[in-house]
Amino acid sequence: MKWALVGEKDSLPKGTDSSQPLLMPKFQKPHIEDLNRLNQFLQKKLKRSETYRKRLESQRDLNSSLLRMINQEIDETRREAETANRKIMDSIHYAKMIQRSLLPAPDRVREYLPENFVIWMPRDVVSGDIIFADAHGCGGGVVIAVIDCTGHGVPGAFMTMIASSGLRQIIRDEGCHDPAQILKRLNVIVKTTLRQDMADAPSDDGLDAGMCFVEARGRGARGRKMIFAGARMPLIYVHNGRVKVIKGDKQSIGYKKSDMGHDFTTHRIPIEKGMRFYMVSDGFTDQLGGERDRRFGSRRFRELLRENTRLPFEKQREMLIRAFEVYRGENERQDDVTVVGFEG
Repeated sequence: MKWALVGEKDSLPKGTDSSQPLLMPKFQKPHIEDLNRLNQFLQKKLKRSETYRKRLESQRDLNSSLLRMINQEIDETRREAETANRKIMDSIHYAKMIQRSLLPAPDRVREYLPENFVIWMPRDVVSGDIIFADAHGCGGGVVIAVIDCTGHGVPGAFMTMIASSGLRQIIRDEGCHDPAQILKRLNVIVKTTLRQDMADAPSDDGLDAGMCFVEARGRGARGRKMIFAGARMPLIYVHNGRVKVIKGDKQSIGYKKSDMGHDFTTHRIPIEKGMRFYMVSDGFTDQLGGERDRRFGSRRFRELLRENTRLPFEKQREMLIRAFEVYRGENERQDDVTVVGFEG
């Protein structure tokens, strides 16, 4: 672009002061066309930018609306889930109250077994373990059992209801007090109740059990006996510093493969002064923990009993719970835990 000085001799636009020189650009025609093209290009870019800006603002508003809708749906879903969960948990806690009512009353048990303790620790709110005791028609004696059903939580709790009902039928209605016969009848009841005696049965559930009949006190010179039968659950007793284990049969109760004709082994143990008896579900011994994250184990459990059997039963209970929790550490509980201890 060139610049020219406009003086007196040059023609000026009308109304222009001729006394002052004026600098004005001299445009070449090609250059003006370039500027026009540039201006048109910039106008198009500006228009596109404005359109893009409006689209972004529109998208942002849409995203904000969508985000509000999503958050509202999340809040509503969370409230619905919390309400449903609260109803479920209220129902399960009520089920726990019902299940606890099936446990033997401590005062009632002390009438027959003055020295005893019970540990019943569900892994969840309700348990697949149950303790059973009944002295009805036992002539002063008492039947006491630990039942470990399939699973834990709600499914296991359903199984404990079947087992408890079956045991009451056998003992109260049928008048049976022999542990081996009780287990045999219970095997039939559980299996037929769940239709697991049929090939098309949809379930395959059952239980393990330890069953004792403790004869009444005051039996005279003949002495008293403990009668025990087990379905994959042992009876442990400690006497004079020695631990004895009486193994249960390798036969569970109620499963599809459980033999309804199986005769459980009867074990008769003469009761001597100072004998202390224990039954435990595998939730205690199977618990993982310790420095090497291994099972608590049966041997460790028996050694605990041997070392502490002279303690009062309430102290034994506290000791076992403390030992279990220390060994478990930060691990979650593997299963329901049940222990029964008593003096014959």
